Amino acid sequence: MTGSGSDVQRLLWRLADQYTPVERCGPYTVRPTWFDHVGNLEVAGGPVIWETPWRTDGGFMHELAAGSHPVHVGGYARTRDRWNPDSFRYTASMVVIMVAEPERIAEADWDVEGYDDIHHVEDYAVLWGEEAMRASLPLEDGVPSFIPDVRERIEAKGPFLRRDNWVEAVLDDQAGLNAFVLPIATENLTGYEIVDDEENVLCLVLVACDW
Repeated sequence: MTGSGSDVQRLLWRLADQYTPVERCGPYTVRPTWFDHVGNLEVAGGPVIWETPWRTDGGFMHELAAGSHPVHVGGYARTRDRWNPDSFRYTASMVVIMVAEPERIAEADWDVEGYDDIHHVEDYAVLWGEEAMRASLPLEDGVPSFIPDVRERIEAKGPFLRRDNWVEAVLDDQAGLNAFVLPIATENLTGYEIVDDEENVLCLVLVACDW
């Protein structure tokens, strides 16, 4: 995928305007206040999901072409308790995976239905493909074995003081399959696929919502 940084940023803010209004995502959903490129998701072909593996039951899978797809995270600063400084944290509210060039995404039909439903998450949500998921097995007490280390890495980097509050975990060194682990503050996720005339996914928009 190609496109200038300004083209990408304009597209991201248009996507935020389209997919994070309260009528779509609930009265307590927070629109991102910035976007960062966190890296590229390496997909071997097959479904991709953003989930909390030990919390999400099923969840919504999206078929993406094999390849390396840029991932942008929209985040904001949240204070759960204004009397407790330690409750302040940077958290993700929106994930955008661009499969096509920004120009193709911008020209596509955005009037698409989402899941019209949610799946459940808590604290941390893992963005990964099916092959990366398999590479993380076996589970330890229902939790992927890399999650405790990821939590420690996020906390060690200062989760209350920094914007880039996420970790990339490489789960298959040979194939390069990876996952992005992102702190979240809501209990639900929903999402939308922007497709072309042949139903090929051009862009995947995943939103942390507060229904």
